[in-house]
Amino acid sequence: MKRYSKYTAAAMVLGLAAMVSLSSCDNDMGSMEVPHEPYVVALGITSGGTTTYYVVTTDNLADSTKTIDALGKGIEQAGYRDYQQAGQTVFSIGGLGVTSATGIQRDADGFIQERGSFVFNITPIGFCQVDDHTMAAMELPTSTGKGGHLTFYSVDIQSLSLDNKVTTTAVAPMDDHQWPYVTGMQYAGGKLYVSYEPMNPNTFTSDYADTSFVAVYSYPDGKFVKLMKDTRFGNIGSWNAFNGFQKDEQGNLYAMSNTSLANGYSQSPKHSGFLRIKPGATEFDPDYTFDYQALTGQKVAHWLYLGNGKVFAEVTTHLDASPWSDADLKCCIIDLVNQTSVDVKGIPVHNGNGGRRFSCFYENGKVYTPIATQAGVYVYTTDVASASATKGAKVSASFVAGIFRL
Repeated sequence: MKRYSKYTAAAMVLGLAAMVSLSSCDNDMGSMEVPHEPYVVALGITSGGTTTYYVVTTDNLADSTKTIDALGKGIEQAGYRDYQQAGQTVFSIGGLGVTSATGIQRDADGFIQERGSFVFNITPIGFCQVDDHTMAAMELPTSTGKGGHLTFYSVDIQSLSLDNKVTTTAVAPMDDHQWPYVTGMQYAGGKLYVSYEPMNPNTFTSDYADTSFVAVYSYPDGKFVKLMKDTRFGNIGSWNAFNGFQKDEQGNLYAMSNTSLANGYSQSPKHSGFLRIKPGATEFDPDYTFDYQALTGQKVAHWLYLGNGKVFAEVTTHLDASPWSDADLKCCIIDLVNQTSVDVKGIPVHNGNGGRRFSCFYENGKVYTPIATQAGVYVYTTDVASASATKGAKVSASFVAGIFRL
């Protein structure tokens, strides 16, 4: 049940003030922890080329007088981390060589705690919720020479145990063109859907970006069912952002294609747009296509499903942006059903966090999004009904890796 914060940051990026080294443990009477604060925020602090993550709590994201920081509080986590919530657990998922995943939950006193940890053979490249009790996880070898089989797991959300390991499923046919780099995984209608980008592992070129690829597997036995292809749009999602799919209330999966230079593609042969997969289907819905780029002249970079067919998105405004820059983004409310897009007023054009999960939280008609500005990182609150935003709490961090409510 580790809960320890050692905040050491100097000359932080984005013009944040240099800070002295502070450390505290929740066993100390001087700890600044506050129990029962509802929001959980994962902070990335970069100093000297190394990023350390701190998971902290706050009682308000919209209060412009507040500063969210890790001084004297929080859970420190070394190594690359991504964060994802399921039920009353926030999963801290290792990446870029870190193979462990940790569950963060509240204890009886209202403090957040690391309640359990499990170690995969390699970094889990797919992780999604199946039901109220279970997550599905998938491992993919990093290259052809590292093995030719996928590994599927079931993860108990509450007990944080790894169950039902399947190691007999071949990577093929996902590797028919080049090695598959997974961009998303979702469960729907008894099946797991895995989107990926065929990419040259040596040059990182995307030579087959003109086709949408989704591999379908049965669950929980992890058997290959079918490789879905569609040429209306290019590859689904973007590498390491895990943004291929969003699931609606009926279990339909919406698949987003961006093939944007700013999000890691070496070429952009098709428009950015959306396809749909009905629950359990093994073909893209032929009756649905939404060419977002034709409508707006922009490409979708990151997105979050809000409900009733609407999503909150960051979109790339300059199609000739530098490779991997994730730059010149603005926020929009997109209606996937009526195929409309409305710009959000009040959020400045900004740069994103690059190839990682979208740090964004939605509740009660409000979207909370951390935005990096010249003055620092601030949480902007967007009223979905009016598509207007106000600047809220300041965040003393280089970036925010996740926002949740426990």
